[in-house]
Amino acid sequence: MKKLLLSLSLLTIGFANGQTTLFEDSFDTYGDFIISNIGNWTLVDGDLRPTYGFTGVTFANTNVAKSFQVFNSTATTPALTSSTTSDWSARTGLKNLVCIAAVPNATVAANDDWLISPQITLGTSGNMLSFWAKSCSSTYGLEKFRVGISTTDTATTSFTVISDDPVQTMNDVTYAEYTYNLDAYAGQSIYISINCVSDDQFGFAIDDFLVTAAVMHTDSFFKNNFSIQPNPVSDVFNVTAKNSVAIENIKVMDINGRIVSENNNTNGSDAMQVNIGELNAGVYFVKVQSELGVGTSKIIKK
Repeated sequence: MKKLLLSLSLLTIGFANGQTTLFEDSFDTYGDFIISNIGNWTLVDGDLRPTYGFTGVTFANTNVAKSFQVFNSTATTPALTSSTTSDWSARTGLKNLVCIAAVPNATVAANDDWLISPQITLGTSGNMLSFWAKSCSSTYGLEKFRVGISTTDTATTSFTVISDDPVQTMNDVTYAEYTYNLDAYAGQSIYISINCVSDDQFGFAIDDFLVTAAVMHTDSFFKNNFSIQPNPVSDVFNVTAKNSVAIENIKVMDINGRIVSENNNTNGSDAMQVNIGELNAGVYFVKVQSELGVGTSKIIKK
């Protein structure tokens, strides 16, 4: 698939048992081809250059300046077909995030595009980052990126690179898993960045972003945003959002990180009731997913 200028066209690792998911996103819940307001992700277009398009293929937000884009290769017009040299498809589901090559000029030679996660509170040990990435085209060379961590904010200057500088994708169009140990930041609330720095390649794809921990951490985010009553609990406890945001999901996990109860909120309310009467007495962790992010707290079952 040949890329077209605007002026012409208007690593594998098996996680041990007991790993708890702190944050995950496979990007399938977002609108096709959007380039902003992608959940709670922060997007930064550092190069501010228009991007390449495709010969004979159209989709929303083609050619415009952008960082990452929700990409659905089955929804372009016409749908993109995969080959051994060009594959823009998702790893799971129908959508991934793609950074398309910036059109260089006299002063900008490469992409400088940032995908920054929501704030994630790590556990006390066994913290791992995993995501899958690839080049979408083997014709134009290897894609390049850096992975960084910030403990303060989402400003691009706040990130410390923890990967090779840069990482280069494989020389084909097959997804590879990239994993990073985050225990240097254990117990802290962090942001994770993926900074695409490819120089006139074509498309860098990311899918199935996952952060896990072996040992949970009860965090200040929960205390600041939620209350849980009663605790200790015999059967039923209530979780309420202090700032009236919608609670999306509540998971109860044992001390080994196994999910023993999962409850989805179908009415968009700021409070949920959870019944753990059938569980054995002991210590459990309550993980609350909300519009603001994820918080975890300890609960005692009598």
